[in-house]
Amino acid sequence: MSSSGISGELSLRELVFSDLARHRADARPSWLKVFARCLTVPGMIASLVLRSQQVLHRSGHVRLAAMLRTVAVVLVSADFGPGMQIGTGLLLAHPVGVNIGYGVRIGNNVTFAGGVTAAARYYDNRGPQEFATICDGATIGAHAVLVGGVRIGENAVVGANSVVLKDVPDNAVVLGSPARQIGVNAPVPSPA
Repeated sequence: MSSSGISGELSLRELVFSDLARHRADARPSWLKVFARCLTVPGMIASLVLRSQQVLHRSGHVRLAAMLRTVAVVLVSADFGPGMQIGTGLLLAHPVGVNIGYGVRIGNNVTFAGGVTAAARYYDNRGPQEFATICDGATIGAHAVLVGGVRIGENAVVGANSVVLKDVPDNAVVLGSPARQIGVNAPVPSPA
């Protein structure tokens, strides 16, 4: 993850507005526009709940952050474990079924499709758990599963229904169960 990846001490406003910019790049950020987007874009509702949970947990209000986990499940059927670290510009394109474990680290401008699971390797108390690190610019396809302490590289793409059991290099495109590299996510050249 790049040094700019985790959102440090950004305010709720800064985090939510960075997510709004991913949903609607041409919008001048305002709370009115956030709430208007919430009427038609479930990903914006998920962002609002997730960012509130993130800021509450960071400021020591762990119980309130945990309560928001249930709010997210009820409102958009997404499960966000309190305590994850997420950079700016998260795009939850279709939040239904998304599960993000409490120890996941997500960089800037990351995109999740519906049904993505980023969880610990073990579901019981076998000792310390490892969670995924998702670097800046990564895209995680629908129903992909990231298992344990894997690293998803910068600008990497994880295809739909993939099961990632090992690290994904920067700019790689992976697909399958288990996920294997099938290509490279080359930057699109700008027109001259």
